[in-house]
Amino acid sequence: MQAARRIGVIVGSSRKGGNGAGIAAWVANNLKKQLTASRVAADIVTVDPRVSPHPFGPVVEGHRIPAQITSSEDYGTLVLQEWSKFVSSCAAFAVVSPEYNGGYPGELKNSLDHLYHEWANKPVILLTYGSGGGLRVSDQLKTILTSLKLEVLDPVAVRVPRTFIAGPDRVSTNSTETPEFLNEFEPQVTKAVQDLAKLLTSAPETS
Repeated sequence: MQAARRIGVIVGSSRKGGNGAGIAAWVANNLKKQLTASRVAADIVTVDPRVSPHPFGPVVEGHRIPAQITSSEDYGTLVLQEWSKFVSSCAAFAVVSPEYNGGYPGELKNSLDHLYHEWANKPVILLTYGSGGGLRVSDQLKTILTSLKLEVLDPVAVRVPRTFIAGPDRVSTNSTETPEFLNEFEPQVTKAVQDLAKLLTSAPETS
């Protein structure tokens, strides 16, 4: 029997009271459901940018650039060693990012820039969200993820109603309380996960 593949769901924003954690939980639930239906054993881990192993903060370790480091033990700090080991252990990723002022959150860029080789040749589902679906962020992140040699699947752009941005409503992390507006985008997420399942079943297992 094929071992479970670890899927890292990276929450792009650490902003308190936002929709990031709730939308990431919705993505994780869809991953679990669709991968189970495709008979792909998966260990889905949501990465909160506020806690370990996420290397929260700017890139300050500079004794060697990440592209020069090929072993987790060669990073200069324990937090980067742990982040490297976690990313290396993942067979694929889902990146969930809001659009802030026409761009992506700094913590998301930092999480990517701390490493290099660990990302290579792994598929990633890219989901952006905002009042316009985060389309500008989607284009920006596609460029960055491709530069890291990640295989970007068809991106999903979720348009969030104003009441969930400037009003009192928020997407809950409780899967039984999914807001109706997300239903419109579920077919796109389902297709992305199905494409991911095909890649995982044909790829060698991550060591």
